[in-house]
Amino acid sequence: MVATGVAQRPRRLSTWLAVLLVVATGVNIRAVFGVTPPLVPVISADLGLTGTTASLLTAVPILAMAVCAPLGHVLSTRLGVDGAMVSLLVVLSAAELSRAWMDSAPPLVLSAGVIGGALGALSTLTPALIAHHLPRMRGLATGIYATAMALGVGLAAGTAQPLADGLGGWRSALAVWGLLGLLLAAALLVARRLGAGMPEQPGPRRRVPLPLREARAWVVSATYAVPMFLGFGVIAWLPSLFVAEGIDPSTAALYLVWFQAVQLVSILSLTALTDRFPGRRAVFATAMLTTTLGLALLTADPRGWAVPGLLLAGFGIGGGSALALVRVQDEARSLEDATRLSAMAMLFSFTAGAAGPFLVGVLLDHTGSLRPGFGLCLVVSVLSLLLLVRMRPATGSWDSGAAPARTPSIHVDE
Repeated sequence: MVATGVAQRPRRLSTWLAVLLVVATGVNIRAVFGVTPPLVPVISADLGLTGTTASLLTAVPILAMAVCAPLGHVLSTRLGVDGAMVSLLVVLSAAELSRAWMDSAPPLVLSAGVIGGALGALSTLTPALIAHHLPRMRGLATGIYATAMALGVGLAAGTAQPLADGLGGWRSALAVWGLLGLLLAAALLVARRLGAGMPEQPGPRRRVPLPLREARAWVVSATYAVPMFLGFGVIAWLPSLFVAEGIDPSTAALYLVWFQAVQLVSILSLTALTDRFPGRRAVFATAMLTTTLGLALLTADPRGWAVPGLLLAGFGIGGGSALALVRVQDEARSLEDATRLSAMAMLFSFTAGAAGPFLVGVLLDHTGSLRPGFGLCLVVSVLSLLLLVRMRPATGSWDSGAAPARTPSIHVDE
């Protein structure tokens, strides 16, 4: 018997089940950015979309992610983290499934906004999911999560046209991802019923505001905003930069694949190091310096230094974005604090991600060259090195109502 007033230790999923849950979450959170671009030509031809309207199918979800990022924290204070994730996954799935019946541009763009909003809110809850179920391997688990997001983009992009051909058109290819979202929601509910859900805060629920007055929150937000700004800015214009410098389009497209592929290497290797070494400056400096050097090469001579430039920039940007998620968990003091820190970081980082491609495009219009835009990215990367001054070692596990740090988390606690 458990004494009255003494809460039982919350159970955790086995390591492998928890990792599968993290992977499934990552794939779902980024799939929309992979499935839509390959289908834009056929969607545009079918619905008569202009180039501007077609661009909204990608731009609107990014902006919605920024605006709705704090929603994840708000819902978690009312429903608990599990309840918030399930609710958001249902909304996400409903929006994706609704695309099977759309025959005009306005509802399609509206669904893109709803999908982006649900994804932004979900993104703020994942650090708490990782920290609760995988407290001894936060760094590696975060790297796996970031890798799953990248793979989600690739998987969705690679299967978009085959699904459209096999299921009868682009509508079904877009909608099918809603089924996977429902499966993930069901998995979370099953875990909850088995007693392995995330702990809820005791007492009456209350809404805790974003930590806008806390210096640590601004440092975390800046740490995440920089790789988002650089990542979206570079990926949007990198092929165009190479083509403008005389590289043939097919080679430029291959270079973009290399830029994405090298990110997987840094995501897994740099985040795994954080589990072994609590100090953070060296691993963050590695990501920041390689990003800066790569952007310097691409700005100075995009044709002559194309391969080393894109590989260094990709390695640093990919590693930096994943390390920023680790930093959220480093600074968090509780499960509730993790969601509010993450919400603030996502709010500003997704806004920065939308601003990156836009500002590079503005500079292109004013100068007639992409080099000034990449020069702006280089300046941002150089300034980000100042963040190393505020980089502190990890303080260890925080109290989420879970067992002490010494308790193994490999199997569900009995």
